[in-house]
Amino acid sequence: MTAPGGRTAKTTRVRRDLTPVLESFTRRWVLFMVTGILWLFLGFMLLSYRVSSISITVVFLAVVFAMGAVSLFTVSDVVSGGWRVLALSGAFAALGGAIGAAVWPGPTILVVALFVAWFLLLRGIVDVVISLHHTEIPGWWLLLIAGLVSIALGAWAVGHPDRSVLLLVTILGIYSIFHGVAELILGVQLNMLRRDLQQG
Repeated sequence: MTAPGGRTAKTTRVRRDLTPVLESFTRRWVLFMVTGILWLFLGFMLLSYRVSSISITVVFLAVVFAMGAVSLFTVSDVVSGGWRVLALSGAFAALGGAIGAAVWPGPTILVVALFVAWFLLLRGIVDVVISLHHTEIPGWWLLLIAGLVSIALGAWAVGHPDRSVLLLVTILGIYSIFHGVAELILGVQLNMLRRDLQQG
C-alpha cells in the first residue's frame, strides 16, 4: 500500500515513529558494519588457531577486550543519558582489561579465564539491557541474542575457570562470531532503513 506522495505506508509509519536515537543509529550504520566484520575476523582466527601457549592466549584476550571497547564506544555514540554512561563505563572497563592483559607479564590460566568469564557476563548484561530498552531499532533482537549468548558463555566460564587454554580460546571465538554476525546484520538493516527514509 502506497501513502500519498509516493511513500510506502511502512516508510510513513517509520518516519512518524522516528526518535533521535533511531536517527543516530541509522546515521552510524557503517560503524556497526565495520565492527561486525572485525568481530567475525577475530572469531574465525581464534577458532582456526590452535594455541597452546598462555602468552599467546593473553594476546588474544587483549584483542578481544580492545574489540569490546570499540563496540561499546560505538554503542555509546548512538545512545544518550544513562545508557550512554553505561556503555561508556563498559567501554573503559574493557579498555582497561585490554591494557592489563597486554602489560601483565605472566598471569595463570585461572586468572585469564576469570577475566574472560566476567567480561562476557558483564558485556552480555549491557547488550541485553540496551537492546530491550531500544526495541524501536531494527534488529534490536540481534543484539539481544548476542547478549544472551555472551551471558551464557560467561556464566559457564565463571563456573568452570579451570579449563584448558584451547577451550578458553574456543569460547572467545564463539563469542566473537556471534557478536560479529549480530552487529553486521544490524548494520545492514540500519542501512536499509536509512535508504527507505531518504527515499520517503
